[in-house]
Amino acid sequence: MVDEVYEPLLRICRYINCPEGYLGLVIDDLRQLGVDELISDGGVEFMGVKLLGKGQNSFVFKCRINNEYYACKVRRPDSPRPSLINEGRYLRLANSVGVGPRLIGYMGNAIVMELISGVSLQHYVEHADPNELRGAVRDLLWHCRRLDAIGLAHNELNRPQEHVIISRGRVYIVDFESASMSSRASNVSQLLNALIMSKGPFQGRVRSMLGIHVRPEQIRASIREYKVVRSDDAFLKILELLGLK
Repeated sequence: MVDEVYEPLLRICRYINCPEGYLGLVIDDLRQLGVDELISDGGVEFMGVKLLGKGQNSFVFKCRINNEYYACKVRRPDSPRPSLINEGRYLRLANSVGVGPRLIGYMGNAIVMELISGVSLQHYVEHADPNELRGAVRDLLWHCRRLDAIGLAHNELNRPQEHVIISRGRVYIVDFESASMSSRASNVSQLLNALIMSKGPFQGRVRSMLGIHVRPEQIRASIREYKVVRSDDAFLKILELLGLK
C-alpha cells in the first residue's frame, strides 16, 4: 500500500538514491499529517514525476487528504535545511494576517497547504489588462505591508516572478522557506525595487501598464522614508505616488 499511495516520491528516490532512513522519516510525517496519497500532477517534471514545483530544498506534490486536494511540500534528501519546521511556523504567522496559501499542517519533513491553481506574476504581467494589474499590484503591496507590520520578512521578494501566484484575481505570496523575524528587510521596499525600480523589460512593462510617470527619485525617497518609519501613513504615501491608493 505504501508503494502505491506514495509512488511519486518513491520513484524519485529510486533515481536519486535517497539516503537510508529518509523515506521512512518522510512517510511517517505524511501519515501524521493525514496525507492519503501523493499524486504525479503539475507543470514541472522531474525524473518522470510531475510536480507542482521544485526547488533546491523541496519537492511540491499534489496530494490528497480524504477527498480534498492540497499542495504538499516535501523536504529534499539533499536539502541544506535540516527541517521544514521554521517554514511551517512562518507560513502560519503569515496566515494570521491573511497572507499566503492556507496552512493545513506541518512536520519536520513535510508541509501541507492550500492548493493554489493560478499563474505566476510573470505570466500575469504579460497577459493582464492595466486595470487588472493595478488591482493585483495594490493587493500585493498591502500583503507586503501586513507582513512588515508583524516583522516577518519573506526575504525573497527581490524575485517576485518566482514567489507570487495570481489565482482568480487574488494574490498569494508563497515559499516562506527563507523567511525570518530577525531581518530588518522590508517586504514593501524589496517588492517595489524588484517590480518597479529595477531596469528590465519586465519592470518596464509594469511601469507602463500602471501609468507611472513620477520621477524615480521621488519613489526612492518615499521608499527610504517607509523603511525608516514603517508606518501606514508612509505606506499610503507610496500608494498615492504610484496612483494605487
